[in-house]
Amino acid sequence: MTAGTSEATPEERRTLPGYVLTPRQGELARLQRLRGRARLEPAEAELLAAAHDTVPPDAHDEASEALRLLTRPLSRDLEIPEYYRYTCMHVYGWFLDRFPDDPVAGALLALHTTLTDLAAVEHAAWLQDPGLEGGDERIKRLDETVVRVRGAVLDPVLGVRVGDLVDRAAVDPELGRRTALLAECTRFPRSDKHQENVFLRTVQACENLFFLIRRLSVETAAARDAFPARAAVRLDLAGDCADLLNDVFHVLLTLTPEGFMTFRDYTGAASAVQSLNYHAMEISVYGYDPRKTEVFDSVPHLVVLNDPEVRDHLPLSAALADTGDERLREGWHRLDRSLAKWRGGHYRFARTYLPSDTPASGGTDGAAYVKRFVKKDACVAGADPFGGLPLLSGFLYR
Repeated sequence: MTAGTSEATPEERRTLPGYVLTPRQGELARLQRLRGRARLEPAEAELLAAAHDTVPPDAHDEASEALRLLTRPLSRDLEIPEYYRYTCMHVYGWFLDRFPDDPVAGALLALHTTLTDLAAVEHAAWLQDPGLEGGDERIKRLDETVVRVRGAVLDPVLGVRVGDLVDRAAVDPELGRRTALLAECTRFPRSDKHQENVFLRTVQACENLFFLIRRLSVETAAARDAFPARAAVRLDLAGDCADLLNDVFHVLLTLTPEGFMTFRDYTGAASAVQSLNYHAMEISVYGYDPRKTEVFDSVPHLVVLNDPEVRDHLPLSAALADTGDERLREGWHRLDRSLAKWRGGHYRFARTYLPSDTPASGGTDGAAYVKRFVKKDACVAGADPFGGLPLLSGFLYR
């Protein structure tokens, strides 16, 4: 069968390495990437919306699944916050649903897939234009970060690393299909500016890391007393993820403020203030911040974070406050330092990359908003280790 001549059957697709979209789906993907989603013509946007909204909800074949993943952000029927229309978190949610017993491994594989896809785009761009601003340094930082992801230890007893999971996906047809589909259905910037690929992919990588740190924090707190050795292992991995958060941010900083502003307006109201994974991570690690009550109330899908059971959650900081286990104590200080470094970097980015006369997305006051939450001394620890679960342990998106 030749691509473009007819629709491939599932059996035919499995014989074609990396081929995860039908020819029609490939055209729909190219249409969204041609000028960027924000610059679609009304008729094009309507075509993509209809492609999603007319798929029967009970259709679960591979073609229907892929079509829904490709076009959900253009749906007219679904109420989707702008941040989630932009970041395609529904695809990551779909991917992690395939790892019900080990979502941490799934999220690390998703992280690797996202970063290697960006690296491939950057390498191709560099070959076409060796003078691309920041390109050589970006590729260097990306390659180093991917190596660190591969080296992250999932099981220290068996010596299993993320790289082993990646290698397994390369020879497992079904797992390979899922990772390829994840990359294909999340590569949709809103503009045709090359720099936006870097921004979008780093935001997506950070969302996976927010989830990982939160999930591992919940697991650490739960295992602290009965299984301290396991708690220490999960806390070590949370520290690795926090370090990776800073590595990913280091990649983002290869953009110049001028390069950032070439696409920034196209992102519209897609503000990271809307991120469920980020706010939930902070609650799981530090506790509820009453200064955010009004913020959560102002964003419909964040209101759930004001629920009493969420506010009463026992965060990791409190769970480890009186630990006598040296490894847990050191692991907590490492995690806290890395997250503080990331928050400080985020503030400096907002201050440097957003001109003072530029309105911030999400209805905030930009760098000043970020600065207010750099320190975590206003957070209030709840007393219930099960408070807000399973909300605080799952991957969150709308």
